[in-house]
Amino acid sequence: MRRKRSNLYKANLSILAVIIMAIVTLASVILYRALITQTFKLDTGGTHFYTHHIALVTDSLSDPFWKNVWLAAKEEGENKDAYVEWIGSALSEQYPLTDLMEMAISAKVDGILIQPDGSEEINTLIGQAIADGIPVITVMSDASGSGRQGFVGYNSYDLGQLYGQQVRAAIAQAQAPYHAVILFGSDVSENAQNIVYSSIKESLEGTVATLDVVTIDNSNVFSAEEAVRELVVISPSQAATADTPQQLGKTYGPDMLICLNATNTICAYQAVVDHNKVGQIQILGYYDSDEILTAVEKRIIQATVAVDANRVGASCVDALMEYFDLSRTSDFTPVGLTLVTYANVEEYRTQLSGSEGE
Repeated sequence: MRRKRSNLYKANLSILAVIIMAIVTLASVILYRALITQTFKLDTGGTHFYTHHIALVTDSLSDPFWKNVWLAAKEEGENKDAYVEWIGSALSEQYPLTDLMEMAISAKVDGILIQPDGSEEINTLIGQAIADGIPVITVMSDASGSGRQGFVGYNSYDLGQLYGQQVRAAIAQAQAPYHAVILFGSDVSENAQNIVYSSIKESLEGTVATLDVVTIDNSNVFSAEEAVRELVVISPSQAATADTPQQLGKTYGPDMLICLNATNTICAYQAVVDHNKVGQIQILGYYDSDEILTAVEKRIIQATVAVDANRVGASCVDALMEYFDLSRTSDFTPVGLTLVTYANVEEYRTQLSGSEGE
């Protein structure tokens, strides 16, 4: 009887041991997988590991605005266990936006931040990424019909109103027919830029002004420089010899260049200086790089619309992280616009340096 009890005890003990081993094995597997997917700040080889891999996809890889957006997104990502890669920035050759988007999808990233160009191809690729389980946040330009998870940017109509107010002020000062040219960028969706154009046009109702559009190829900084210089070298309008605003727009160069991205702003500023057109051609710029703010201080650029690139970059990552955690995020995350002129540029610089020091 005792022998049977002893055998039963040993059998139960063996079963218990097997159960404990199974639990330990399962726990080890779970722990190992957790360690693999969690962040290692630094391994012995000096390599960082992150839980999430996020891709930033933009048409322009040289625009200072997008460089700062990426740096801010990268910093925010590091604080939240995510690596933000600017797709194509490490390549020697410039690829089209569609190719860059395909690279991000093929890399099986966890999330994509993209500035869409409004093309059907990009909308289709956004849909493909979402179908593959990759959430997409559009940045500065929206693609509302693509199924994207959220949009971080500004209201294009409000931007047009800011520019329109400045054009009206310039017209009132000139007291003559006026020719303004909007420089569309190839890196921004045509729909967003058309809204800006319509908003400016609305602001100029009742004025003697011609408003034209020229599209600049921003995929190559040299082609952008050449296109802007061709506009600048044309003699500015001479109101005394123009009978109508229509004749003014057809015959003479611009009195004002309205730039919708940082690259075109810098190109316009440099061209006006190089060709001695300071005071003849006014510039309404975009973004608040040190070079642009210095030009505002010198009154070479009459005003620039500042967009907080740091906030844009951080907000994009925050939107994706919220989606990772909750499977939802805000449809629209607004980014404020600030008009910087000679009158407030010093104050703006002080605020800017203060926020960077925080």
